Amino acid sequence: MFRTQSRLAVPFGRGLRLLIVGLLTAAVTAALASAVAADPTADEVINFSTGDPATDPATEGIAVAADGTIYVSANTGDGGQIWTVAPGADTPEVLATLIPPTGGAGFGVLGLHFDGDDLLAAAHTLADPELNGVWRIDTSTGEAGHIAGTEAILLPNDITTWGGKIYVTDSVTGGVWVIDGDGAQVSVEPFIVDDLLAGLGVLVPGVPIGANGIDAHGGKLYIANLEKGLVVAAQINGNSARSQPTVVATLGGAVDGLEVDRQGRPHVVLIDRAALVRVNRDGSSTTLIESTDVLDAPASLAFGQRSDKSSIYVVNFSIGEGFPDVIAQSDVGPSVVRFG
Repeated sequence: MFRTQSRLAVPFGRGLRLLIVGLLTAAVTAALASAVAADPTADEVINFSTGDPATDPATEGIAVAADGTIYVSANTGDGGQIWTVAPGADTPEVLATLIPPTGGAGFGVLGLHFDGDDLLAAAHTLADPELNGVWRIDTSTGEAGHIAGTEAILLPNDITTWGGKIYVTDSVTGGVWVIDGDGAQVSVEPFIVDDLLAGLGVLVPGVPIGANGIDAHGGKLYIANLEKGLVVAAQINGNSARSQPTVVATLGGAVDGLEVDRQGRPHVVLIDRAALVRVNRDGSSTTLIESTDVLDAPASLAFGQRSDKSSIYVVNFSIGEGFPDVIAQSDVGPSVVRFG
């Protein structure tokens, strides 16, 4: 097990962790399934624990580059950042800081997705709304730029791309936005708003938390709905959907991150159940792993690349301490785990 000895201040990371724990505590009531034995092929790549949960980072998003470098969104006392973990490394490096410590009110940096050689990141901040939205990061230099117009997305959560366009989930409005173009010619517009993507308004009374993880495959968007426990699909055609969203699967838990494999099967992590689940083509589901020995409130996942393409990397959010009736309890801590 690798553990970093970082010097992280309390306000941003701890404040975010307490906020989200409070949200989940309010109403996630799905029964926790019995944990199964840890997958013998599970391997902890890196653990970001500081030794004190009060100063642990809130690690939410993950992406894996072709060279095996892992990118993680980390919200700490130093702000909302993108960290890199090189193959074999036991400590992360800071690639970019998108939200300064003074802008820490909000969820911070969330989903990550590669767009060519650049990394896209979703960020949510209440202290400075102009920093809210989607960022593009040059992974060779760490230079980051905010995509103008994306500050209109109320709670940008996760990102994918298809056909040269960027698609972003908005967890509050229960929909997906589309970003087209670049530079001065960029357009940012609502793409889908539908009840299947809306939340229930129970995690935060009166504030629905719905559309979450997103990925694209075969001309379709696949979207996770956190509060309703759904995986939803919609066809893509230009700036409108060919068909209304439809339910692909209903899962017993809080569905957070989502990625689709090369066979077109969505894989999701259930943050409350410490589970990694595959949705099969007939709508049934297969639990690949459900164990607090290796998963600790998992938030996002990414497939490996090239020779490592059969691997699945999961980032642990680690926000469940003290709430045994809501989130499966684990001592793993914020970390990245590889299954394969």
